[in-house]
Amino acid sequence: MVQIAPRYDPQILLAVRALDDRTQPMAEISRRVGAAAAEFGLPKPSYVHLRRLIVAHREEEDAERRRHEEIRQILGEVYLDLHRGRVVNAYDVADRIREAGR
Repeated sequence: MVQIAPRYDPQILLAVRALDDRTQPMAEISRRVGAAAAEFGLPKPSYVHLRRLIVAHREEEDAERRRHEEIRQILGEVYLDLHRGRVVNAYDVADRIREAGR
């Protein structure tokens, strides 16, 4: 049987999300997560794996931020159209919001 690396405990993933600070180097975040893992009684994850988790978390945050910005822009356009007395198709707005951030 081939040995594979185990999945990380959900507490590690939560610690990455809670301790990620973009003003700090990834090595510092890795040290903080390692200390949290020790407090949880879990083995310290490797820097390479934590770096991947941190990058993935930041990409998710960035995508969510872009999606929210696009939705704000759509809603601003809808507001202006309504204020100007134009007809707004709710189905078109719903489609635009659904596609935002993709």
